[in-house]
Amino acid sequence: MHTLNTLSKTWVMFFLIFSFTGCASVNMEISRQTPRQNMANTGLLAGTAKADITATPGMPMGGYALWANFGQGFRTRLYARVLYLKPDSGRSVALVQCDFLTGSLLLNHRVAELIAKETDIGIDGLLIAGTHTHSAPSNYADNNFYNDNTSNARGFDPDYFHYLSTQIADAVIRAYQERRPAKMATGKTQIFNMTRNRSIDAYHANKNISEENPPDIYEAVNPEMHMIRVDARDHDGQYRPLAAVSTFSIHATAVSSKNEFYNGDVFAYIEREVEYGIKDEYKTPWEPIHAAFNSTHADTSPNYSKQGFPEARRLGKYIGEKAWELFRSMDGKLKNDVTIVFAAKEINLYSEPCIDGICLCDRPVVGAALAAGADDGASPILKDLPWTRQGSPRWFFTKSCQGHKRTLGGPFQYLVLPKKDFPHQLFLQAIQIDDILLLPLPFETTKESGVRLAKQALNSLAAENKEDIRSSVIISCANGYFGYMTTPEEYSIQRYEGGHTLYGPQTQPFVAGQLGKLVLEMGKGNVENNFSEKWSYNLRSKRFTAGVASSDAKRATKAEPALTTVKKDEEPYWSFAWEDLPPNLISWKQTLVQIEESSDKITWEKLQINGRPMDDSGYDISILCTDIIRQGKTGIYETRWYNPETAKNKYYRFAILPQPGQDYLYSSPFR
Repeated sequence: MHTLNTLSKTWVMFFLIFSFTGCASVNMEISRQTPRQNMANTGLLAGTAKADITATPGMPMGGYALWANFGQGFRTRLYARVLYLKPDSGRSVALVQCDFLTGSLLLNHRVAELIAKETDIGIDGLLIAGTHTHSAPSNYADNNFYNDNTSNARGFDPDYFHYLSTQIADAVIRAYQERRPAKMATGKTQIFNMTRNRSIDAYHANKNISEENPPDIYEAVNPEMHMIRVDARDHDGQYRPLAAVSTFSIHATAVSSKNEFYNGDVFAYIEREVEYGIKDEYKTPWEPIHAAFNSTHADTSPNYSKQGFPEARRLGKYIGEKAWELFRSMDGKLKNDVTIVFAAKEINLYSEPCIDGICLCDRPVVGAALAAGADDGASPILKDLPWTRQGSPRWFFTKSCQGHKRTLGGPFQYLVLPKKDFPHQLFLQAIQIDDILLLPLPFETTKESGVRLAKQALNSLAAENKEDIRSSVIISCANGYFGYMTTPEEYSIQRYEGGHTLYGPQTQPFVAGQLGKLVLEMGKGNVENNFSEKWSYNLRSKRFTAGVASSDAKRATKAEPALTTVKKDEEPYWSFAWEDLPPNLISWKQTLVQIEESSDKITWEKLQINGRPMDDSGYDISILCTDIIRQGKTGIYETRWYNPETAKNKYYRFAILPQPGQDYLYSSPFR
């Protein structure tokens, strides 16, 4: 991500970014709770749920730092997707994929606390990962450093964090309650030409890369998509598709920093293509989920021609179609006798910085290369300065712990960035599901880093004669966030990724060593190993979406439907504007807008295209708050229908669904 890609527009702004004035603080105490006892069952059990985590307009968006905007609405709703799994012998896991930037260890702790009395899932069996979209609300991290520097505004937002944690916890509880007999299959495929390596010179520095015939930017990527398919038994005793879990490596930066809509970027399309396909082809009695996780994407950009929604759609739909093909290829390969084991631990990097003689730096340091930004969002001027541009490592005093890294701001960084504000509680997890080993990490790992991590984990298992795992897969941005992870060789080049490897060049070998030992704990029955009984957080805070407590606003049309035609590389759309309640009094987690169709302008039905409802749960209906008037008591909104259907014998209209105390509002018909 470009978390710190614009730490300063000038060197003066360096001090402004790290200014701590104007923020209140919040203290949070979380206790580790004992979950319900696992009950005996015969065969695999599985349950799913999906929760809306779309924020009220006004939240800062994370990923592009200073260049980002406050979200003014959404283009694609943001969801948390949960898959609960319980083997016939052993403990349960919950895989939670979220349409947000990164995980947060505070979020894991809080959700685990909330679900303990209602489920059999412990903190060690809970995985929460972000897809790494750069167009979702931020400011929910477990540390001041990323709350202050990930987005365009500083501070932890306790209101959004509460919304996130309760929505996710409710979804995990529902998934547990909906568990039913299930079958499973695993598979993989390769997808090319959708990604490119954005730091090829750093990749070529790896000692195992051929100097005579090095791969180009389109070859030096991880093209593998791994998938777990789960079918469940319905009320008729038949097994029908319930869920897909996939991993693919791509930076969610197809949508640029100029964007003002919350959205899932490429993953919004990847997720929905499979979900729509399952519902349409298999006629499931439930809403299926596709939890699409990101993998080794740190040096991997989407292969767009121009950043924007058309390219996010093109890339995401293609990858989603390939995922759908992979899902269908597993027909007839499902089984209910599967192994599910896991292990997890937390490590305080300040007190436990070494393993087998491999040590991290005693304090994190922000590299100067971060100021230049990655290729997906380079910083003006700074990207060209010799001491901040990418690929400008330090060539003297490299024997220090941070090696070739240039320190952004020099010695002043140590004054304005206290050590205590950085992330330092590392949550590591290893989960075997049938023949796949999932390695969730709170890092963005480069392609080669992922290869080495997976290899060490598999080698450790092979040394113990455990050979039932065929694939080892990294899940990035999971269970917290520590920035990037490069190999030591890549780090020495000091591209953007190396500048954001906070703990120095030994980060990847250190984590590999930890994972090598952790995977040997799987299956031993160690419950919640190495976890504290209580966690304490003190965070600088700011509330971004507070507003009026009540409103007498009446719904009214502001502008009737109008067609906006655009350039060939943009999307045409119909729009409609109306007055309504202010943003903070609208329930954004429920459907707000749908398109209706009619042949006579008398009888109207909800529009479906290829079996897909045309409402704001898809990817072609957006909602934007354009203004707030009457001292905050009334909001002005605009909804857009992108890439509209063009049937000549039909009329269409926007239907604004009821909110508390409000009736339906319909636009005039249009065609």
